[in-house]
Amino acid sequence: MQCMGGNADNPARQFAAAWQAAAAAMGEWRRQVAAATNEALDKLDPAIRAAVEAARTAVTGDWRACHCPCGTAHPDDTGVCDGRAVLTRRVRERELPLCAPCAVAQGVAEMPH
Repeated sequence: MQCMGGNADNPARQFAAAWQAAAAAMGEWRRQVAAATNEALDKLDPAIRAAVEAARTAVTGDWRACHCPCGTAHPDDTGVCDGRAVLTRRVRERELPLCAPCAVAQGVAEMPH
């Protein structure tokens, strides 16, 4: 039986067609994995930097004063500031020392709802 231009009876053509379909599926999978990986790394990078900075502060005992603009950065969470900066965050081209409660409050305030 000859159909599809003789592909049904030709194992080499069947294999080539199957290989092409598998290669296309792998290419799409590779593209999706790369996009998901880049998205995850974009989200992890600031979190990792914040964790490293907090660990450095904890180890060295270098507790600076928190400089969070609490009234504008997290107005719904007033009074959370404990005053001991554990990390820095870039805000308007300036590195601001933040305490852990303010850093968390700012992160939550900036999350899409």
